[in-house]
Amino acid sequence: MRSIFTLFVALFIFFSNASAQDSISIKKKPCYIPDYVKVQFAGNIGFFSIGFGYQFLNNHLYTELLYGYVPVSISGAEKIHTITLKNTFPILNKDIKTITLSPIAGFTTSFETGNNSFLILPDKYPEGYYSTNAFHFTLFIGAKVHRNFINQKIMRGVDLYFELGTVDNYLWYAILSKEVKINKIISSAIGINLYF
Repeated sequence: MRSIFTLFVALFIFFSNASAQDSISIKKKPCYIPDYVKVQFAGNIGFFSIGFGYQFLNNHLYTELLYGYVPVSISGAEKIHTITLKNTFPILNKDIKTITLSPIAGFTTSFETGNNSFLILPDKYPEGYYSTNAFHFTLFIGAKVHRNFINQKIMRGVDLYFELGTVDNYLWYAILSKEVKINKIISSAIGINLYF
């Protein structure tokens, strides 16, 4: 985890230093072209996730479509493939010199496409004992650092973010059971958004 975090910080510094040239004008892009590309590590949507996103409502909503993957070495059973729709809301933006800090909150809807999940409970399980597990919802909070580039020939800007979140089932069990503690249902994620 520490080495991946170090990689994201190094990328952020590299792209920040690449912004020391004059500004150029940007052509308006078609609405179907994504605003940015996202890479995320962990966060209940895959060990590693990649996708693209759009900014809506004057940059108060970020919506992304992501593919997540968990290898057998991490899952302990089979490979896990996940498709996720992620929505992030910057709560406020604080400009500090050349960067913008934002606390964020949001939710995801994920669909696991592999053999580890089911939409309809198999007959081998007692009725009402298990719930279906192909779809999951997560809630998260976190913080984001954004930097716009002056030289925007290749990239317009970059975000580096950190999140803490939980899955709907975990939260439900924590509410119903005294044995399940809040610190056992929280997971973290780090990621980067690259604006082209």
